Amino acid sequence: MKMGNGWRFVVGVSKGFKKGDWFPDRVLGPSSEAPGGTHHELPRGGLLKRLRGELDWVIHSVHRVPLRGLERPVRLLHLTDVHIRDRTPRLDRLCELVSGLTPDAIMLTGDIVTRGWSEAAAHQFLGALPEAPLGRYAVMGNWEHWGDATPEIWRPVLEQHDVRLLRDESLDLGPFHLAGTEDLLAAEPDVAAALGGLPPDEPVVVLTHSPGLFPELAGRPVDLVLAGHSHGGQLRLPRLGALFVPTATGPYVAGWYERDGTWLFVSRGVGWSIAPVRLWCPPEVAELHLLPA
Repeated sequence: MKMGNGWRFVVGVSKGFKKGDWFPDRVLGPSSEAPGGTHHELPRGGLLKRLRGELDWVIHSVHRVPLRGLERPVRLLHLTDVHIRDRTPRLDRLCELVSGLTPDAIMLTGDIVTRGWSEAAAHQFLGALPEAPLGRYAVMGNWEHWGDATPEIWRPVLEQHDVRLLRDESLDLGPFHLAGTEDLLAAEPDVAAALGGLPPDEPVVVLTHSPGLFPELAGRPVDLVLAGHSHGGQLRLPRLGALFVPTATGPYVAGWYERDGTWLFVSRGVGWSIAPVRLWCPPEVAELHLLPA
C-alpha cells in the first residue's frame, strides 16, 4: 500500500471509530433464535475457509416467525449492509448465492452501497435479486445518504430493478402490511407517518436501517421489525461480544429481541465498514419464514 493510500486508510479508520461506541455497555443479550426457531446453512469449506477470511464465509440463516393474523406462510429475503463499491469476485459470489433463493418478498434495509459506489456494481447486485411475487422493497441507510446515493439518485437505480423505496410510508402487500422508515442516524424518521393508518388487528412488518429506532416502534401495532446497521459488531470476542458498534445501534447489536409484543431482528449484514475485516461475526444472508401464529 502506498504511503498516500495508507495515510488515507488510517484517517478513514480514525473517523469511522469516532462514529460509534467502543466496548458498548448497554448491549442486550439477544435470543439466539427466532420465536419459531432458527437454523444456519453453513458455506462450504468449513473452519479452514473461515480462518482464511471471515468476510467470504457467508452464512445463510433461516428463521421461523409466527405472526398473528397471518393467513398463509410467507418467505422474506432480508439483505442489509452490502456496502457495494466496485465489481469484485466477492460481489460475484454474493450474487450467485442470492440469485438461487426463492422468496416471496425481498427486503433491503439500507447501506446497500457506500461512498464511492459504482452504478455498474449496484446494477449487478440488484439485477441478481431473484423474482419475488410480493415485490422488492428498500429503505435508506446512513451510507446511502452520506455516499452520494440520496433518494433522488438512489430511487431511479432501484426502480430499474423493480425495487420500491419506502420513506416513512406503508403499503398493503396482502398477507401483511409493510412500512419503511427513514434512517435514524443520517435523517429524521417520522414514525407516525410511517405507521399512520395501519390496522391494529392485521400483521405489520417494518423495515428500518438503524435498530436504535426500535423503542419508538415497539408497542405499536407492529409485529416484526427488520434492521441492520450494526454489522453484528463486525469485531467480536468470545464471551466479551462486540468491541464496537456504530452510533444509532442502541443495545440491539445482532439477533432477536422482543419488547412490548414486537419482535426485532438485527442482521449482521453482508459487507464491512471502516476496515475489511470481520472477527467471530461472519456475514449473513437471512431468510425469514413468516407463519400463521
